[in-house]
Amino acid sequence: MWSIAEMQMGKYVEQDQGMQQYIKLGKIKMYNLIAQKIERNGFMPRPEKEFGERSNDDIIREILREYASRENPIGKAEIIKHVKAMGYVKEKDKSKSKIERKAIEGFLDRMGARVYETEEECDEIIRECRVTEREIIFTKIGQKGRTIGYWMMETLSDTEWMFLMDSVLNSKILTKKEADNLANRITFLAGKRFSDLTNYRQRMENQPYFVGDDDIDEKVGYIESRVLQQVRLIRQAIKQGKKIKFNLCVYDYGNQKVRLVPYGRYGKVLPETPEKYKEDVHRICSPFDIIFSNGRYYMLGADLETERRTDLKYKLYRIDLMTDVTINRAKAVTKEEVGLLELNDLFEYRMEIPYMFTGKVERVRIRIDADQFTQVVDWFSDRFKVVGYDADENKYYDIELKVNLNSFTFWVLQYSGCVEVLDREKKGEKSYRNKIKETLKKALEKYEGDDQ
Repeated sequence: MWSIAEMQMGKYVEQDQGMQQYIKLGKIKMYNLIAQKIERNGFMPRPEKEFGERSNDDIIREILREYASRENPIGKAEIIKHVKAMGYVKEKDKSKSKIERKAIEGFLDRMGARVYETEEECDEIIRECRVTEREIIFTKIGQKGRTIGYWMMETLSDTEWMFLMDSVLNSKILTKKEADNLANRITFLAGKRFSDLTNYRQRMENQPYFVGDDDIDEKVGYIESRVLQQVRLIRQAIKQGKKIKFNLCVYDYGNQKVRLVPYGRYGKVLPETPEKYKEDVHRICSPFDIIFSNGRYYMLGADLETERRTDLKYKLYRIDLMTDVTINRAKAVTKEEVGLLELNDLFEYRMEIPYMFTGKVERVRIRIDADQFTQVVDWFSDRFKVVGYDADENKYYDIELKVNLNSFTFWVLQYSGCVEVLDREKKGEKSYRNKIKETLKKALEKYEGDDQ
């Protein structure tokens, strides 16, 4: 049986000649279309509420968010039970719920609840609505038209919440306390439905990669990490066309702990106070872009050195290794002024640089064992060309890539057991193949002196 509200919507449609064509599509699709039209035309508007007051709609929405799901939709009786459990009862008769069946039906009408019977119909509704709608209310019915229950889908699914949690717990830019704080907030936003995220977080032991200053007050409810603060400041400087001032640091070991220490412009590690090395520590740079690669944020920018050189147009800085970032008054140079329009395609740039090092970009050919071809796809997406392969036994693929050679060298060395550089036509010490060969020789020398 259709509800009173659903029958009323049917009458509304019958008066609308323009909607008659949809009747043949079946009751479910018809009512979904009507729900959209009602919402669009402002029919049956949502009730106004005072500041701080919780409307019936807010209460029902919270119940669906916390206690209902696609796998377990709940009916009106269960919604009313939760309303009473939350303490929303009538003033005169405390045993009766403040929200009754008609109020629930009104909420479903105002929210334009989508009706479906099969899982395929549900998936179709999600595909149509998910891009444009923050919340989708669903009404699931059985084969004979009986309402099974209701549930609400928000912007994020349970697996997407899990992905966010994993991203935080395995972050390379958050300290332990920062990650724990953010993971707590993700768990709170996910709601009681995804309470298993709490147990998952605890089982992961919450040990991020990032090591650094960890003096955060555990009682603080909202924390924006130092790295994310610096990302925000750099973005702001880019928008304003201003330079930034910062200290660049490296990891050092002292007093039996790993710590961040200033790294001077002249290649010195400075474990003492930065004030002693003030002039050597501070750097001023024009920021161009921020790029996320291999779990870390990098800033592409130019300093006085790059502005004066023709062979080095920009530098890369790891933002988690930067400290004391401030926006400078000086006007920044632009990518256009230094001839870096190619950096507008950040995805292409990231594919050319598997490891974030500056340097010359060239085309190179490699041969990779066929059973390791996945590694090429993992690192370079589809930004490569297969130029040859062993057709008989499928032992190898010859690949051509456009890469930053300084960066690509580390990738070749990482996969040296299954990758070979093929530029044999280039002779001499300066050939890229010879560079790899000499690097491998130096690595081998470190092991040749072992006792037999």
